[in-house]
Amino acid sequence: MAKRRAPEAADTSAAKVQKVTDGSTTSKLGGFSIDINSLTSLAQRIITAHQSDDSKDTKFLDDCHDNGTIERQLWPYFLHLNNNGASDPNEEIAYALALLANRRGGGSGKGSGIDGGGDSQLMFVVDDNFSPSSSSVSPMQRTAAFALLLKGLLSYQDMQTHSLGHISIQNEVLRFLIASYSSMELRCKSSDSNSSQRRGIIEGPLVDLVGVRLWDAIPKRKRFLEMKRDGMLKKRYGLYETKRGDKDANVGFLPGLVDQLFAMITKDDLDEGEQRAVKGYISKSLELLLDLLSYPQTRTHVASFISSHNLTVKLVLSKLYRDQSFVLFRQQVNMLLDSERMEGGMGSSTSNSSALMEKGVDRLIYQRAHTLQKLLHRHYVEEASDVVFAGVGRVTDATWLREKIGLWSENTLYDVCYRLRLVDDKDIGSSTAEIAEQLGCTRRDLLTSIIIYHQASRQSDATVLSAAPIFPTEELLWDPHSVPPGNFSLASNVQSLSLPKLNARFLSAGDYLLRNFHLFRLECAYEIRGDIVDVVKRMRPALKQDGYTDPNDYYGEAQEDTAHQDDFGKTEFQGWARMGLQLKSNKEDKQGFRIIRVDPPRLGQRFPSNVVAELVLDLYHCATSLASEWDELREFDNLFLVAVDATKISASQTEDRRIPDEEDFSFPERFGVRAVRGVTVLEVRDEAGVVLSDPALAYEEGGKPQPKGKRRFLRVALDPAQYAADATGRGSSLGTDVYDTFNLVVRRQGKENNFKAVLETIRGLMRGGAHSMYRSIPSWLMPVLLGYGGDPSAASFLSPQMKSFASKTAGVTSPNAALDFGDTFLDDKHLKDSFPGCNVIVNGHQDSSSTRNNYRVKVTDDSVEATAYTSPTTSSGNPIRFTPVQVQAIRSGLCPGLTTLIGPPGTGKTDVACQIIANLYHSFPTQRTVIVTHSNAALNDLFDKVMARGDVDERYMLRLGAGERNLSTTSSSSHDFTKPGRVAHILSRRNDLLEKVQQLSESLNLSSAAERGADGAPSYTCETAEYFFFHHVKKRIDLFEAGMKKDPIANVKGSFPFVKYFPELETASMTLDDATTKIKEIQAIFDELAEFRPIELLRSQRQRTDYLLTKQARIVAMTCTHAAIARARLVELGFHYDNVIVEEAGQMLDIETFVPLLIQGGESDDSSSSSNSRLKRVCLIGDHNQLPPVVKNISFSKFSHYDQSLFARLIKLGVPSIELNKQGRARADIARLYSWRYDDLGDLEHVLKKEEFKKANTGLAHTFQLINVDDFEGRGESTPTAYFYQNVGEAEYSVALFQYLVLIGYPPEKISILTTYNGQKELITDILSQRCGAGTPLAGIKPGAISTVDQYQGQQNNFIILSLVRTKNVGHLRDIRRLVVAVSRARLGLYVLCRKDLFCHCHELRRTMDQLAAKPTKLQLVKGEHFPTERMANDKVDAHKVHEINDVTELGELVHSMQQDYLSNQQ
Repeated sequence: MAKRRAPEAADTSAAKVQKVTDGSTTSKLGGFSIDINSLTSLAQRIITAHQSDDSKDTKFLDDCHDNGTIERQLWPYFLHLNNNGASDPNEEIAYALALLANRRGGGSGKGSGIDGGGDSQLMFVVDDNFSPSSSSVSPMQRTAAFALLLKGLLSYQDMQTHSLGHISIQNEVLRFLIASYSSMELRCKSSDSNSSQRRGIIEGPLVDLVGVRLWDAIPKRKRFLEMKRDGMLKKRYGLYETKRGDKDANVGFLPGLVDQLFAMITKDDLDEGEQRAVKGYISKSLELLLDLLSYPQTRTHVASFISSHNLTVKLVLSKLYRDQSFVLFRQQVNMLLDSERMEGGMGSSTSNSSALMEKGVDRLIYQRAHTLQKLLHRHYVEEASDVVFAGVGRVTDATWLREKIGLWSENTLYDVCYRLRLVDDKDIGSSTAEIAEQLGCTRRDLLTSIIIYHQASRQSDATVLSAAPIFPTEELLWDPHSVPPGNFSLASNVQSLSLPKLNARFLSAGDYLLRNFHLFRLECAYEIRGDIVDVVKRMRPALKQDGYTDPNDYYGEAQEDTAHQDDFGKTEFQGWARMGLQLKSNKEDKQGFRIIRVDPPRLGQRFPSNVVAELVLDLYHCATSLASEWDELREFDNLFLVAVDATKISASQTEDRRIPDEEDFSFPERFGVRAVRGVTVLEVRDEAGVVLSDPALAYEEGGKPQPKGKRRFLRVALDPAQYAADATGRGSSLGTDVYDTFNLVVRRQGKENNFKAVLETIRGLMRGGAHSMYRSIPSWLMPVLLGYGGDPSAASFLSPQMKSFASKTAGVTSPNAALDFGDTFLDDKHLKDSFPGCNVIVNGHQDSSSTRNNYRVKVTDDSVEATAYTSPTTSSGNPIRFTPVQVQAIRSGLCPGLTTLIGPPGTGKTDVACQIIANLYHSFPTQRTVIVTHSNAALNDLFDKVMARGDVDERYMLRLGAGERNLSTTSSSSHDFTKPGRVAHILSRRNDLLEKVQQLSESLNLSSAAERGADGAPSYTCETAEYFFFHHVKKRIDLFEAGMKKDPIANVKGSFPFVKYFPELETASMTLDDATTKIKEIQAIFDELAEFRPIELLRSQRQRTDYLLTKQARIVAMTCTHAAIARARLVELGFHYDNVIVEEAGQMLDIETFVPLLIQGGESDDSSSSSNSRLKRVCLIGDHNQLPPVVKNISFSKFSHYDQSLFARLIKLGVPSIELNKQGRARADIARLYSWRYDDLGDLEHVLKKEEFKKANTGLAHTFQLINVDDFEGRGESTPTAYFYQNVGEAEYSVALFQYLVLIGYPPEKISILTTYNGQKELITDILSQRCGAGTPLAGIKPGAISTVDQYQGQQNNFIILSLVRTKNVGHLRDIRRLVVAVSRARLGLYVLCRKDLFCHCHELRRTMDQLAAKPTKLQLVKGEHFPTERMANDKVDAHKVHEINDVTELGELVHSMQQDYLSNQQ
């Protein structure tokens, strides 16, 4: 492109676009003016700045980003064009918009790295909060405007000369297209779920770009064959031909890309800079092709096009594929091969929205084999007789087929390919001979590879996955393309990655599981890498000095005389690590690690079924506390063995490095790390042979015994697949000798070490085939979850499908029938208010009653019929006056189907969940409900609220996992809710009830105290108590009731047979109602004992806990992690459930929400009928506008969208949701800081009327304020270590403000200090420990919390001091979801410390920052007030009482003065 000089003073301010200039080049749109000439100049300036490395140009692009140039200037231009009916967009404006969008997605400058990809880059198309100029634009107009943008962008690319100098332009176009395709599901917030809005706003133009028009670029003979096979395709192509007319610029996009890609991979004689540019383009092109093959909307025609051009074969045969320096290319091509295993990739055009399952792919391969054999039989029966008469298994075997093809002549080989429509030298433009020459291979090799590619079968995903190692090795851990740097600034240097991506839609269940398996494994590998690096650094490996005797060499015995052992024997560790331990030879076995058993493979497998080894740990030099931590190793814990060879250390470990060691891929060379292998603990014994890992020891009398000796003998299981790879030399060049080199063992924290169970769960689901998931998930739900269903509302409780399901399924109430709402409504008025616009009739009349009742409610269109009935319990029950939207959510939760509930901050989503659980418990007594949350804290909070109601019997509640140790219910229960705790409670309760039975027997003179046990225990058991009831108690009850019927006016007390059992009756009168009540009490004793009888019969602890889980518990709670760990065991036990309620669904990874739906088995693996799945209701509760799941490696979030939750994905797909619309947490003015992110979020009545919300904040002039903090002592933000952001000025300010509030009487626990970075949190903690440490006036005073915003999500406090830290750029607060969390934690007061000019000019934050900046930006205090104040929040403060703080120094002086006064008063 010829460079065009941009104007020197291009105005990029937001006000520029509002100027109305003269001339025909200016027009108005939605109150905004479009000046075409100015926009063109601005676009040229953006393009020039992008090509420059000057810091001023970088600053200019950053300003364009922060000022919202896309939303305010560039995007309105395309809306304007569409409104005017124009069809020729300005190419430079389109390219400039793409450049700015790419910067928003991630990376900056030329050659920017991996994309942030996705919604953040394209949000300007749909979100009116960020694009006010488009607030009145319809979805259809947005779609058309985006089509114009695409047209201009691709035209700009075509205008450029196809040379190496313009590869950067093509790279930017590819980056924008990659982000666009990943955002196809974007929808306007206001769009409904009708058919016209079931597609994303930008989906149409993007799909059309790679749609049926691609068949123009497919060889004619191939196209004719496919049209003949597929009538629907022929019809669509015919319609396309009639509408095509003149060709537009977009028709040749993908064919041009493929031609350009082939040209790039065959280029030679490039210098280093050119090679880097070419490799970057190739990687981006392959990334786009992989993406197009992964989307159901685009796969059909793209797969056929790629297959028809044999692109994958050409890539495999290219020199680059064999280039060891370009590992990424080989990895991406292998991924391309894998992605074509589905039908669309096999060259057929008949794939629909869901790809073929494994059986369908095999059937297609067999059909091709038969076609080949028929062709050879007709034309080459003599030359190819071996193939003609071979079995189909042989013909589809790549090795066998290649051998037989080698016997054919080259002409025969070409003719076979030609007749199969695989090649055509006359059609494709270049002959096979020319292509082979360009690839650097022979024509025979090319033709052979083409036949093999189309004819040979491949292993299924399940087979490949079952043979893949679970534990990461050193090769994977330090592979920069598979496990990239976790910090985005480092990852930006990576052009692309060989990683799968999570999309909104998936090709099949197998595709979904496979992508999640790989990403989960790689994320775990990143975390494991950091742990291993930390341990190795702390252990400080070094060469042993000559003549040095290692004091840790307790036994002094040399190892076997092998070369590699000699090298590792020269390594010593001069440090120590809490999570690591050196492996030493033990005296008896000569080594600290040895393999003791390798079991033969199972039928059909090619690796050992089990590999067991013994690991000896010596704790002699460990402190007592550290040794006890190693003694806590349990069964199924995972350890990592590391081989460190100090002779291979290549550089000084103490040199100053800018890259953190955990992100440095040269770490193995620098520290001599040669091998890493994972093992699973099976058993831990001490020197006396006692099994320390036996969980039953904790329940023995006297507790767990003290271990004997200092050595621990661990029986561990190796990964059989990895062992097989090592044995064959594929895993390690040392073969199995690698297991003799380990000299370091690393353990990890328990909560981080459950990855193996999750991976095995996913692999187990894959092994069973995709249909096996229908054992748990009904057919009405699966298409919605995976996104390949036509109607996203199909699983909604009001959909026709769910109404039909309800009519055919037992235990399910139709939404049109009467639903038992229990105690949801406080009175008749509450009931009527909950259905606005409806005619509500209670018990046949419209009068209202203030009496508390339970209700059964039938809703039909605009009428509501309710039946009130008295609550059967005397508990407090529901105390909350639910809003109409909350009632709608409760109704949806009671009905069959999928409920997605969006709960903005403070809207009571946990209370709604609690009510749904209670209603299901009472309405469906034979059904079981599973509660799942992401964190133990949230699960315990929900469990507490359910128990606090008092109407759910605690014996039916069960808590699985480790978090129940922190469960402290507010009920009267003194028992824990673990499985062992529940058994202990039942046994204790059983003894109490049997004591009552004994007393009842003695009161009837049927037994005496002499019959009791030696310790006074009752003589009855559950079994004998049952006999006692039927033979004695029931008989007397029947006689009494018969007598009362005959003579109702008889003496009730005289006839009542159990007067002696109730001492209070001896002196009181008695009515028939009293007698009935007492009889029910007696019957309840025996009814409860009948439930305990199986526990009495079962003798072992495991049998009892399993019985509780599978038979008795009706409400089972667990975290999503525990669900994955325990799935196999639960399915084996026959655990079943009917309802799933998932809290914090927005904070769970996609697979973490999916697995809890699979923890039960069904009746059949072969049928997808919903009748084979017991699941009836799924309720997902979360908030996609708050922070997503935590992914430690930001590259996985940005590139692979791994931080996508299932909840957010369903919302994106247009699944109907219920959004709570009344908040009760914060003052109304504080709530407005974030309410703009939601649809019509208002305030509950108590927010406006309650005294604490009406009163002002003592000593503060405003309820919220943005406080500008300038540089403190010449410094703003700083990074003492890499990415450890701190701001001393804001830290001092936040501590001083906290001290001020405490000194005027605020309770310190009602104040929390939050920040956006861990470094700042640590700094604030340090400063607070000094300012409020020992010897200070406020010694021991601490705030309610010092935390990061991310860690504080889900919590709240009355007063929040928030430090934003950054002063150079906005940082990760640019993510609006983080901003929403940050400003929504405060109830009564929010005080934000930041650099005003930086954050207020950030376009994304402007809706919140404008409200904050509307108040003074210097802290304003009110003199003379002490907590609590009587001043009201809306009272105007007298000017003479306001004290404005200029800086942190002034505030510090004020606090110091107040502390002195405080000390004087104390004295």
